[in-house]
Amino acid sequence: MNVKNKLFFLLITPLFALNISVTILPQKGIIKAIGEDKVTVNVMVPPGVSPATYSPDFKQLKAIKNSDVYFTIGVPFDKKYIQKIKEINPNIEIVYFGEYIKTSNNPHIWLSPALLQLQAKTVLDTLIKKDPKNKNFYLKNYKNYIAKLANLEVKGFKKIRQKAFITFHPSFFYFAKDFHIKQIALQKEGKSPSFSYLAKVINLAKKENIKTVIISPEFPQKYAKIVAKKIKAKVVVISPLKEKPTSTINDLIEALK
Repeated sequence: MNVKNKLFFLLITPLFALNISVTILPQKGIIKAIGEDKVTVNVMVPPGVSPATYSPDFKQLKAIKNSDVYFTIGVPFDKKYIQKIKEINPNIEIVYFGEYIKTSNNPHIWLSPALLQLQAKTVLDTLIKKDPKNKNFYLKNYKNYIAKLANLEVKGFKKIRQKAFITFHPSFFYFAKDFHIKQIALQKEGKSPSFSYLAKVINLAKKENIKTVIISPEFPQKYAKIVAKKIKAKVVVISPLKEKPTSTINDLIEALK
């Protein structure tokens, strides 16, 4: 291929990429791991803000018009705006990221290696359906991603030594469930903790010798820091909304060794 043809190829390739919209950044990480440059991903909730409170701007809603697929994940943003998204683009296909997963009301399914394998399968199925000619490409990347998740599981079971940890928002529920450890969330039913509940957590933490408090930039940190000081635990900052869930899971494993 000569230079002129290469330039032409580079210019036209993005035109043939699937246009996909998602609610949160971790979904993009999973989709790009399988789709790479054959997909473009529009993220509705930007980094550093909570999907429970964010409202999209005009530019983001306009981007929905060009999307072939919208992947929901069950956070409050989806429930509030999915009808609006359908109105903007009546032809868009809505796919739930947890299609193969039986979950509770906790939507944080992207922080479990086991559940991520099922989410990756949903992405694979959708990409192949929309772009069957690249089936083998997507399948190869999917297999590599599954292998990476399997390695993370092995690492977690080998390295995690702590039996419990404290956090404000219950973002790490499925991670804790995967590795048979206890997540103690300070937030209850979306509300900040009462002083009596904080006292109960502090007493429990001392009894169980909890050594780690995880705080996230997207949520209030005051209460978690109060508890950490009282029980003399280390404070670790981990965002549940980083682009690559595999990186977040690895950070959690390292924090709980």
